[in-house]
This record gives sequence, structure tokens and C-alpha cells, in this order.
Amino acid sequence: MATTIASRARPARSGWVIYAILALLFGLYLGINSLIGLRGRVDIAAWKPLVWEISSVIVIFALIPFIVRFERHFRLDAHPRWRVAIAHLGGALIFSAVHVAGMLALRKLAYAVVGQHYAFDNLAVQAFYELQKDLITYALILVVIFANREFQVRRTSDLRAAELAAELGQARLKALTAQIEPHFLFNTLNAISNRMHEDVEAADRMISSLGALMRAAYDSDSQMLVPLARELEWLRGYAAMMTERFRGQLSFDLTVAPGLETLEVPRLLLQPLVENALRHGLPDGRGSLTVDVVRQGTNLLYTISDNGVGIDDTRIKPGTGLSNVARRLELLFPGTHTFTLAAGHPTGTVVTLSFPAAR
Repeated sequence: MATTIASRARPARSGWVIYAILALLFGLYLGINSLIGLRGRVDIAAWKPLVWEISSVIVIFALIPFIVRFERHFRLDAHPRWRVAIAHLGGALIFSAVHVAGMLALRKLAYAVVGQHYAFDNLAVQAFYELQKDLITYALILVVIFANREFQVRRTSDLRAAELAAELGQARLKALTAQIEPHFLFNTLNAISNRMHEDVEAADRMISSLGALMRAAYDSDSQMLVPLARELEWLRGYAAMMTERFRGQLSFDLTVAPGLETLEVPRLLLQPLVENALRHGLPDGRGSLTVDVVRQGTNLLYTISDNGVGIDDTRIKPGTGLSNVARRLELLFPGTHTFTLAAGHPTGTVVTLSFPAAR
């Protein structure tokens, strides 16, 4: 507990030190400008304008934290406005009185150190002269306080809006990914049921493969992005079940460029594309299906092609597995991905998609 308090106190102390240094530097800057303005017109020691300006700035900077606290009690945007105006008018008068008294005391002290005497020519006139400047200074401080608070409020609102948008995007992604698994499970169980009447042992192997796939899906069900190696493992398991179902009829070929296994990719993106190719391109399981995964600049490129019946309409229709993939890509990589559906040559269909990928 003591360590935590000490660690919080250190940044606070360093902040006040920086604040004091800034006050001295600003006072020094004003003093040098004042000295330059007086040079050639008045014969005066160089240190005096520095003392005048630095003493004034030190008192103003010392009073700013009190003005900040005072404004919290009488906020500029609070109601009734007349009460706020009266409170800050009184605060400005007190600010000016303390400023004049404080800088006068500091100047007298500085002059006394070098054995000289400092005095106002006319205290009332000088106080009125300082009051005009102090009213403007007080007003400027209030404007800065108000603007800083509005900036913080807007920044907090923007950050919260961004967080909500991200949370909504994650929720949508999870919902879209969740749609894939029941659809896949239903189709796979249907395929196993059909296979059961033809080859019990093959159906048993398909059930074992399905169990392994579901365990893999459960292990990563909270992740939107997974290593490519895991995505390929899922795809190989699915392909093994399908080639088992269409034994001797379906040829599946997966080619992956070396060194890509650690790249983070969207979970369960390849499987619905392959499933879509089997369902619409090779409905009877006869033919070949190839999947190529390569690096294309900073993007990863998937190409899924078959030599099946082909398509006439290359539009991605709502409610299909392809539309699910398209919406997930748009949520994950807005404006930085491509997704196309085209007729193959001489027959079949080619689906290509690319998206940014990082390790």
C-alpha cells in the first residue's frame, strides 16, 4: 500500500516541478522582452525588468490552481448564469488583489536582497492599472479551463464511442462466426447419416474427425483471429471428412506457401468457402477442389477453385455462406480486403479473397 502511494506521489511531484519551471521560463521570457523594450529609452539595471515580470508570473501561476478549483464550484456552463457571473466577478477582484500584493512582496524582497528599496509611485493608480490586466488574465484562465474540460469531455466521448463500436463489431463477428458452426454441423451430420448406409467404418471415421474438429473449434471459440496453422488444421480435418464421404470421387489439394503458419487470420474463413464449393460446384462429390494460400505484399491471398458445374451469376447473395464471409471481412478489414467470385476456365468456379495479415 505504501509503495503504491509513493509511486503515485512521484509523478504528482514531478508535475508540480515542471509547472514551476514553466512559470519561471515564462516570466523570464516576459522579462527579457520588457528589458529589450526599455533599452535605449530608460537607463535601468538589467535585472529589474526580470524581477518585475517573474514576480508577476509566479503569483499568477500560483493562483491558477485555486481558480481551477473555484471554477469547479461555479462552472461557466452552470445555471443560474447570474450567480456564476457574480461569483467570478468577485473571484477576479480577489485574484487581482492577491496578485498585486504578492508580486509587490516578491519585488520588495528581491530589491532588499541587493540592498535597494522598491515602491509603487502611486499604489492606488498602480493597483487600478493591474486590475485591468488581471481581469483579462482571469477571463483568459477561465476560457482555458472551460476549453480544456470540453476537450476532455469530447475526447472521453469519442473514446467511449470507439469502444462501443469495437464491442459492437466484436459482437457481430461472434454472431457471424457462430452461424457457421451450426450450419457446418448440420451438413456434416447429414453427410455422416448418408454415409452410414453405405460404409459404417467410413461413417465412424467421419464421426471421429468431426469430434476432433469440434474440440478444436471449442478451444478457440472466443478468438476472432487465430494462427493460420490452426485454420489449416481445421480445413484439413473438414477435407478429410469430405474425401471420406466421396471416397474415390473427390480430389482435394491444399497448397500453402512456406513461412505463413504464424500469421493471424480470421477464424473459420476457409471452411465455409470450401463447403460452398462442394455444395454448389461439386454437389455429387465428383471432381477436384484446390485451395492455395500465398503472400501477396502485405496481404494474404486465398484462392479456392473447383472444376464443377460453374456459375452464371457472380454476385454474392444475402443469406449464403459467402455473404457471411463477406460481412466478417468488412468488419475486420474495412476497405482493405478483396473478395471476388468468378467463373473458372474452362469450367468451375474460382473464389479469391485477400486481407492484411500480420504475425
